[in-house]
Amino acid sequence: MTATPFLVLRGGESVLHFAGGPVTLHRPDKEHHIPLAAISFVHAEGRSLAIVLTASGANEPTIYRVTGVDEAAALAFGEAVTAALPADPAPDGAALVTTRTPGPPEPAEAPAAPGVPWKPVAVTVLLLALAVFAVFSVIAVAAARG
Repeated sequence: MTATPFLVLRGGESVLHFAGGPVTLHRPDKEHHIPLAAISFVHAEGRSLAIVLTASGANEPTIYRVTGVDEAAALAFGEAVTAALPADPAPDGAALVTTRTPGPPEPAEAPAAPGVPWKPVAVTVLLLALAVFAVFSVIAVAAARG
């Protein structure tokens, strides 16, 4: 069994991923998962790569194009995907593609002070505040007595 390498093709704000399964096209506004059975052919020409989906005779095929890519990388990517295409593709590739809108990026956790764990510091500050309160309470009671 031959392992398919994980391939990444970048062009502008678009990124294609292929690791033997569906081709994933990441764009800033959408992410497309394109099953191999949905692909009619892949065409690399110069600094662009087109993934052409299968379509019935009545419909125009859907084409996903990435431009501004490295020419040699586009050829390698196209050859790898083409070699993995099934013998019997689906008749309507567009129906097999799933598209989702990426969510907002995960918020980064606030960095802790280097070398100082925050929980022991918080407990120490709380205990110190209670001690100061106790001292002032004793002084207030003593002053009230006279």
